[in-house]
Amino acid sequence: MKKIVLFNKTIISGGIEKCIENLTKELKGKYQFEICYFDDSILDNNVVNLISKYATVTKLEEDTIVEADICIWCYLYFDYYRFKKQIKAKEYYTWIHSMPRTLPDCLLDNKDFVNDCSKFICVSEAVKNNLNIQKEGIVIHNFINDNIEELAEVSNPLKDVDESVLKLCVVSRISRAKGFERLYKLVNVLEEKKIPYIINIVGKGRTREKEYRELFKDYKSVVFVGYKDNPYNYVKNSNYLVQLSDEESWCNSITEAKVLGVPVVVTNFESAKEQVEDGVNGIIVSLDEDNYENVVKRMLEEENELKNSLKDFKYELELNKWVEVLG
Repeated sequence: MKKIVLFNKTIISGGIEKCIENLTKELKGKYQFEICYFDDSILDNNVVNLISKYATVTKLEEDTIVEADICIWCYLYFDYYRFKKQIKAKEYYTWIHSMPRTLPDCLLDNKDFVNDCSKFICVSEAVKNNLNIQKEGIVIHNFINDNIEELAEVSNPLKDVDESVLKLCVVSRISRAKGFERLYKLVNVLEEKKIPYIINIVGKGRTREKEYRELFKDYKSVVFVGYKDNPYNYVKNSNYLVQLSDEESWCNSITEAKVLGVPVVVTNFESAKEQVEDGVNGIIVSLDEDNYENVVKRMLEEENELKNSLKDFKYELELNKWVEVLG
């Protein structure tokens, strides 16, 4: 059985870790997985315990040596020469989870690193198109949980909210890059128009969470519910998922919402076009939009049509692509 090492800086409740969890879960038994990290300053032991169901988890100390058939770098800021000596693999791949243009001075600028890697796995066509190296990328979209429809039916956290209320959901890390200033503009239109609404923000932040809680403190209908292992019941029982990010390499929550039959409101970051067709299965908003009145108008008028179009959506689990890449 081939041994696959996935290397990351740390293990937290983030998008990369969710991708690693889903990959190792889906391919457990076909490959032997080991997750290696080197920074335990913000380690999330709950996530470590979850991933440990499917893979060995190892902290790389100065003298740790790990052998593998394939090493997949999932992080692009580290002492490459040190860790290549510690992870002795027959082949090295890179799994790129972020838009390259948002990664200044990363290892994609290191010729040795690029030459040593035989495959560059990109989470979207947008990432591949912006790779800017002398090697071709391979596009494999991120996994989503295969049981989200079941998880969405566990309970209805909005069961006591009146049907007339516009129910919105944000599933995101709480940070500036995730578009909370844009969300503030949207909220102000809802308030000015006296449209009854509730926005549930599912997720947590690092340095910025306190700041955004303060920004929305006077809006009782904006609810910070914190991180949830199961955010899907919030999404399922909302009218829209709202994702107003500056940039997304590939947004899992958009696919998850579509699986649950919930239309999305997203900004026009490059990869959004791969996931959302404006006016068909969601609403796309300009990144520099200042007037959200038209956005709110469209949300109120187009919901039924958008939901009807999502009845035919089928999620494709791109497992065979991973098996082809890993061999």
